[in-house]
Amino acid sequence: MAVRGRVLVIQSDWQDTLRNNDSSAWIFHKGLGEKGDYGKIGGSASNGIFQVHSRTERTIAVSHHPSGVSTTFIAPVATFSRIHAKSVIGLDVANGGLGVSVCTENKLHVWESENGEVRRLLEGHLFDVYTCRLFPSGIVVLSGGGDMQLRIWDAASGQCPVVLKGHTGAVLDTAFVDRGKNIISVSKDGTARLWNCGQSKCIATLLTVESPITSCAVTDVTRLINLPAPAEIPDDLEHGTTGKLLLLGCEEGMVHLVAVESRTVLGSFTQGASVLCVCWATPTVGVIGLNDGRLVIVDAEALVTRPLSHDSASPVETVTAFKGGVLAGRRDGICQFYNLSGSSAFQLTGSDCDPIYKIALDSSYIYTACRDGLIRKYRCSDINV
Repeated sequence: MAVRGRVLVIQSDWQDTLRNNDSSAWIFHKGLGEKGDYGKIGGSASNGIFQVHSRTERTIAVSHHPSGVSTTFIAPVATFSRIHAKSVIGLDVANGGLGVSVCTENKLHVWESENGEVRRLLEGHLFDVYTCRLFPSGIVVLSGGGDMQLRIWDAASGQCPVVLKGHTGAVLDTAFVDRGKNIISVSKDGTARLWNCGQSKCIATLLTVESPITSCAVTDVTRLINLPAPAEIPDDLEHGTTGKLLLLGCEEGMVHLVAVESRTVLGSFTQGASVLCVCWATPTVGVIGLNDGRLVIVDAEALVTRPLSHDSASPVETVTAFKGGVLAGRRDGICQFYNLSGSSAFQLTGSDCDPIYKIALDSSYIYTACRDGLIRKYRCSDINV
């Protein structure tokens, strides 16, 4: 298990720089808390302590000889520059061909994931929007923000038939329960709430804590973990909560596991740093990203946490499940894949030290939201694990 790791970083525009055989690109190796090594690589040749092993149009595999660290760097297949002009802080995509994103100008856009063409501006939130997602159908948008509201939008028409009110602080993250008849939201007010979308009603407050809850993710552990039964028969407005387990991360550094149907806290774990993001890598293994740069595994079966990786002190802004591991985006612009043993052999490039705030996936592509205002698109198949 890689706890204190090492990382390679390549020049952000390496694929353009190395188009000419005589050109070179900068590369950097650094161990946590150690002095780094700088060097240059050519398109197909070794240089000093760095060695190029293979290269395609979009990928280049490089190793650092003294440490043995090897990384395959992956360039985007497309970069969308006309969706937003400011930092992109929220992002989601669906297999139906649509994407949704929001920037620090508070512009919530629906766009075509094939070419980045903007189809709709969704207007209605009074203050900043902090989170946006596409329902599993791929044609309905869920958003939440500083006005303490959740809004549900028709992506085609831009109409907002449902507004959910009840939080007393900004809405920071959301999650769907099954197909989305019920949703979960978390807020700066320290609550995680369960909602019925059709009736625009808060069914239950699943957890109340003293700290803002920054992030949430739902998994289905049916036939994997025996969750407590509810004390009362669930409300008719509650759908699909049986077997659902909620992972919550808090600003104060706490992580909570909550059985949704019974509202039971199965475990709470302190991490010593603010939790910025959470996801489920597998149905029973969660991963959290911390403000001090650590990635930590939450084992829902054993009810324990354990280190995944600490190869950087840069805060982990976003984690997303991918191929049995996670993609993690950091504040220093590094976006790297980690399997659950901690290794990280693949890195998405393009950001020039600008934070990666969100990562989203459809069946074929990976999309990243960056402070530079760009949404980058990568092929899933380029990460061959």
